[in-house]
Amino acid sequence: MQKKYRVLLLGSGGREHAIAHSILQSPYLADLKVYPGNAGFNKDQLLPQGSLDWNNKEEFQTACKGNYDLVVVGPEDPLVAGVADWMEELGIPCFGPSAYCAQLEGSKDFAKKLMLDAGVPTSQYRTFTDYDSSLAYCKEKTLPLVIKADGLAAGKGVTVCLESVQIEQSLKEIFLEKKFGSSGNQVVIEDFLEGEEASIFAICDGKDYVLLPAAQDHKRAYDNDEGPNTGGMGAYCPAPIASDLVIAKVRTKIIEPMLEELIKKGKPYKGVLYAGLMIDSKADPYVVEFNCRFGDPETQAVLQLIESDVLELFYNVSTHNLINNPPIKISSKHSSIVVLAAKGYPGEYVKSILIDSIKPKEKDTMIFHAGTKFADDGNIVSSGGRVLGIVSLGDSLKDSIDKTYSFINSFKTDSLFYRKDIGRRAL
Repeated sequence: MQKKYRVLLLGSGGREHAIAHSILQSPYLADLKVYPGNAGFNKDQLLPQGSLDWNNKEEFQTACKGNYDLVVVGPEDPLVAGVADWMEELGIPCFGPSAYCAQLEGSKDFAKKLMLDAGVPTSQYRTFTDYDSSLAYCKEKTLPLVIKADGLAAGKGVTVCLESVQIEQSLKEIFLEKKFGSSGNQVVIEDFLEGEEASIFAICDGKDYVLLPAAQDHKRAYDNDEGPNTGGMGAYCPAPIASDLVIAKVRTKIIEPMLEELIKKGKPYKGVLYAGLMIDSKADPYVVEFNCRFGDPETQAVLQLIESDVLELFYNVSTHNLINNPPIKISSKHSSIVVLAAKGYPGEYVKSILIDSIKPKEKDTMIFHAGTKFADDGNIVSSGGRVLGIVSLGDSLKDSIDKTYSFINSFKTDSLFYRKDIGRRAL
């Protein structure tokens, strides 16, 4: 990279705020614009609301042509819509996979079939398109079972069924009540996998790839993994469960076969390939799901361990030039994030919570905004269920987690709640 680059970042969550934080440290950055963003960004970085529509190809291309040198896509929806393909037509590098490859997240049935073609280890499954046949199949199976709406459901389309009543309720919501709209036209029903979860991000340029340190997310709302599933209440990195042996198996049994299969189909993968894994007692990894973008909140922790220039990395990946550049430098430190959520989340939650100008006291602690916005009076208020993410670096996992909780305990969180056991399993 020799010139400076105008970057467009798509997304509005804590993941995107963390991505921007890393990009802004690059000497190669000329300008950063964000859409739709949140109140964690400077107002001059935010594009006007309504000025972009990633569901309208012509309008989106018109807005981008001649204005950006790199587009970085945070969430899955624009990728499934085809934003990366549209940018390719304009000759604008885009950090994110094609619409075809994004089906790995956009359709669980598509992902399962591709895993079978590639020989990637995953749970046994069947796909159904109606209530009666799917219910009949479940009655023949041993519990627990996992029922997944096939399409995008904002992380809410998956139910782990421990009792038969959960099966009937889940299938009723998907097929009869149309809770997830067209995303529930099909369901994927999987055998339950036992083990410990981990998330691994492979950064791919269509041919070559690098693995980032493994993270472990905490999905349940409350301590001791109790309560309903959420988008994620915290994470830490690196995750001890991802030993050198596990990482070697992830490379040879999961990432490389998937990338090779996509190349064979003439659809090389570019961007982040997120492997959500279940690691069993024999240290064998199985794929629970693939995502076509960085995870949230794992990204907030993982990016802090990349010592290389992230903008340079994203640009090299987007121009299929990963291998011809210096290796990515990864810090030996540890990172953790604790999410502050609005009371009631993931159900009906408190809204418009006033977010004070909270400033970290230590250089190794950062605040990433997720569900925040600017109110009419200029104050910052909450606008979503997950409001803030507190991230700390440390020389050990304990050091990182202690810093994070120490900072959280230094201010009032009356309308917010958080898990107090992030990373405890690893400790």
